[in-house]
Amino acid sequence: MSALNASSLLATWEQGTTQHPLERAVTLLHLAWPQRSAAEWANVSVGERDRQLLRLREQLFGPRVEATMQCPKCGSELELTFTARDLESTVVQRSGDERVKLVSGEYEVEYRLPTTADLLEIANGSGPALATLLQRCVVARQGDATVESAELPDAVIEKLSHSMAEADPYAEIQIAMDCAGCAHRWSIVFDVVSYLWGEIEDWAIRLLRDVHALACAYGWSERDIVAMSARRRRLYLEMANG
Repeated sequence: MSALNASSLLATWEQGTTQHPLERAVTLLHLAWPQRSAAEWANVSVGERDRQLLRLREQLFGPRVEATMQCPKCGSELELTFTARDLESTVVQRSGDERVKLVSGEYEVEYRLPTTADLLEIANGSGPALATLLQRCVVARQGDATVESAELPDAVIEKLSHSMAEADPYAEIQIAMDCAGCAHRWSIVFDVVSYLWGEIEDWAIRLLRDVHALACAYGWSERDIVAMSARRRRLYLEMANG
């Protein structure tokens, strides 16, 4: 991972404010690991992308993830706390371009795992999401004949979906929830991209407020203030407010 600093992260946040959320994920990964181009990051599997974003989040904000939510049955407020290590899977993570084969009845299917580039194509397109994804990721045959992915039976598509989920376990992170108040149990999907971006946005706004306060107090430039360590900024703010 490259040496992240407040200045580069602040610039990335500003760039990301005008981007699609999926593009933000790619921008963040390219910032952290610039040895891969943005195009290369867009073409890793969704699960690999989110696994790396969890690594980045731990570097920026620490290992603990905390959130609050309401029980859908009784409305009680629940606290959710976990770490990236709690989500570790023993399933082998595949690359976005690796082909996986499966057989379902008389159909032979070969697919690659969906990537951010695929999801952006869906987001920017007008066709049905599933049909677009299958068309981009799946090649199917029935005997010697090629079969259009849109013509695959529902049973084959269901088996394909299960196979993709097993091959890319981080693509949809499910977290089990248990309400102590009413004993209701359910699961939620943890969206790594939106959660991390929300934290970065909160951090950026706090930093800009600190810049404003210190610039007013001492006349320093934004560049000099942002280049300071968080500890030095905090001490100067305490002195300015004291």
